[in-house]
Amino acid sequence: MRFIFSKKLYSDGFSEKKLKTVRSQITYGKIKIGIYLITLPLVEDGILEIYWYPQFLQPEYRKIKQEAFVVGIAKSKEDAFSLVERIVKDVGVSDNRLLINDYFKGWII
Repeated sequence: MRFIFSKKLYSDGFSEKKLKTVRSQITYGKIKIGIYLITLPLVEDGILEIYWYPQFLQPEYRKIKQEAFVVGIAKSKEDAFSLVERIVKDVGVSDNRLLINDYFKGWII
């Protein structure tokens, strides 16, 4: 699986330098145990998804040709949920819909 990171990447306290290092390690498939990724849905239905990064290192995920669009990186599952809450608040609701994909459109690195 290939990762694409949003230019508007949410994180929970990583310094800019550390965030750049973590992104690089994820891109090259390095093992990072305490990292959670928040992605746009890998399937049609959904808003945001949280994955423990080592899941993607399993053989089944490595075979997937789909790209994962990462919008957030967290150090714990609880922090990941907090980031999702922050993203939802930032996006807001328009016409009773939460337009997450539209919010991140144009923020691809």
